[in-house]
This record gives sequence, C-alpha cells and structure tokens, in this order.
Amino acid sequence: SGQVQLWQFLLELLDDPKTHSCCIRWENICGEFRMLDPEEVAKRWGKRKNRSNMNYDKMGRALRYYYDKLILTKVPGKKYTYRFNIKGI
Repeated sequence: SGQVQLWQFLLELLDDPKTHSCCIRWENICGEFRMLDPEEVAKRWGKRKNRSNMNYDKMGRALRYYYDKLILTKVPGKKYTYRFNIKGI
C-alpha cells in the first residue's frame, strides 16, 4: 500500500536528526533507538496520519503489534527504547 507504516515513519524521523533529535534518536549502531519525547513522536505521527487525537498510548499499541511481526522489539529495562530487527523490515 502507498500508506506509510509507523515503523517507516520512525525510520524517517531517525534519518533526519537535525529536525527530530529532540524527540527521537539512535542509541547505537545495532538498530536501537530511544524516544526522548514519546508524546511528541506520537503527535508528529498523528499529524502525518491526520489523527489529531494521537498520543503515546495509542501509538504504543501499534508498536506492540510489530513485536509479533518481528519488525521491532522493546529493549528490556530501558524506557521508551526499541530495537529494529533488520531482517524483519
């Protein structure tokens, strides 16, 4: 589909640190990233999808959907930190 997926959107943000490093950034070269301001990331996702009521709780449900798809996983013990599974995307 031509619609951008949430994981693709996150990669877009991470690929443009000049604009988005205030709210999301890479933690290391192993595909790990952290949301410094998860509500702001959710707000930007909502703007992209024309959903003004988007928040981190709603976006977080979509992120958890990717665990089963092996696209990304939550990094245990690190708040708002996830790791892309390069083989999954």
